[in-house]
Amino acid sequence: MWKFKKDLSMGKAVEYKFLPEASVDSTQTCPIQITSGQFAGIVYRYGKIDFKEDGNDGLNVTMEIEMIKFPEGFDQADKDFTQTAGEIFVKIIESQVESDDDKDLEADVHEDHLDNA
Repeated sequence: MWKFKKDLSMGKAVEYKFLPEASVDSTQTCPIQITSGQFAGIVYRYGKIDFKEDGNDGLNVTMEIEMIKFPEGFDQADKDFTQTAGEIFVKIIESQVESDDDKDLEADVHEDHLDNA
């Protein structure tokens, strides 16, 4: 398991894509392929993820990462890689929250329209 702490000073954003065709079954998370930067080509999936408050109004995230495709000799505990995987995780969560907010807004607008009709 690796610990990740969000670091807003990260440089250029890493690009990634989901590989749903590589999913073994529906009980696992969708594999992710990093498509840019020093880890381009690596494929992994998230396993168990724990959130714990750090006592300073922050949140520590501990996650299991299952490596699927990586270069020979790659150090799975590489700090830069775990930071990158953590940043991607945060982007996914933020994207989902934004998507959920948009859906709620659409539902609210629709309900308001019906109420005012």
